[in-house]
Amino acid sequence: MNPRFTRSQMRTPSGHVLIVDDTPKNLQVLGSVLRQAGHDVSVAVDGEKALEAVARARPDLILLDVIMPVMDGFAACRALKLDPDTSDIPVIFLTAKTETEDVLKGFELGAVDYVTKPFQTEELLQRVDTHLTLARLRAEREDRILELQDALALIKRLHREQEAFLRHEVNNALGPISGYAELLTDSAGDCLSERQMTWLAHIRDGTRMVENLLVAMKRLQSFEQEDVSLNLRRTDLLELIRDLLDTGIQKSGPGQLVFDVASDGPFVVEADRDFLPGVFTNLIKNALEHIAEHLDASDLRVRVTIAREDEDVLVSVHNGGPEIPADRLERFFDKFNSTKMDRGGTGLGTTYAAVVTRAHGGDISVTSTRRDGTTVSVRLPAC
Repeated sequence: MNPRFTRSQMRTPSGHVLIVDDTPKNLQVLGSVLRQAGHDVSVAVDGEKALEAVARARPDLILLDVIMPVMDGFAACRALKLDPDTSDIPVIFLTAKTETEDVLKGFELGAVDYVTKPFQTEELLQRVDTHLTLARLRAEREDRILELQDALALIKRLHREQEAFLRHEVNNALGPISGYAELLTDSAGDCLSERQMTWLAHIRDGTRMVENLLVAMKRLQSFEQEDVSLNLRRTDLLELIRDLLDTGIQKSGPGQLVFDVASDGPFVVEADRDFLPGVFTNLIKNALEHIAEHLDASDLRVRVTIAREDEDVLVSVHNGGPEIPADRLERFFDKFNSTKMDRGGTGLGTTYAAVVTRAHGGDISVTSTRRDGTTVSVRLPAC
């Protein structure tokens, strides 16, 4: 292996050009022209010598003759492009042949350009400079991408560590609060007034809410870090949602749940039954809570619809409440987007729905208008 530098460290504005030609006069003339233009030059007399030269010192660009003994230019170019360490070196063919077939063959092998012999000095230098510049720009872009990827990885790691630290510290602080609240409740008897008992109840409820929030955050973080291995099984989504509506949704307030089957099945998907039901539980509860906040809405129903569309199963959760403002709609699946966090909401329900849906290879979207209300659509690949 050659010493590795960041690829954007190639010399500018000149570069190292390797000339490969079996004619000494061509090597002399080309070398003189390129050196006068400020380039460093090395030479080889056939394809094999060219590969040896590249192994010793990686050039920034190669001028490669086509017809040579031992190994011709096409074979040398093919070898260069098959090697990951040299595949990105720009190759310009030098040829006296201008037949379309030969030109196309050079491009198919990975050459970036060709120059016909006898060459025009200005044309040659312009082509060399153009491809050196393009190579530098590509190298700088790739170096920048690597830097950004490293920075993003660092940010994600710091974010994970911060969340883990906060969960640990908050749990430590909640323990005594929750424990002493329970002790006071159990031992108070008739010593506390009704008002004081209400205060204790608020303390217990508040600590439970924070504990639930921490659990939800940890679960979400596991999905975001791809630390969760899904136990996928063939699951009838129609049965799963019916079970949820019968037993898993604690409905409160005036909202009415309606379930529609909008097409023929089957509605079978690959699902982890420990995680996927939470998608629909969160979305339905969110819709019911939205209705409960707006009793003046013209339609107090939450309609859950399942349908088969092409190769997917589509489940939509619709409520007829007021339109969600555009700024909130953009953040609908973001963490802590809820307006109900002061009333026990975690602000993570829709985020959980989005993360788990995508982990199942599905897609989730939301629309909201004044006329039609709000619809969240979950699309999962059918079996």
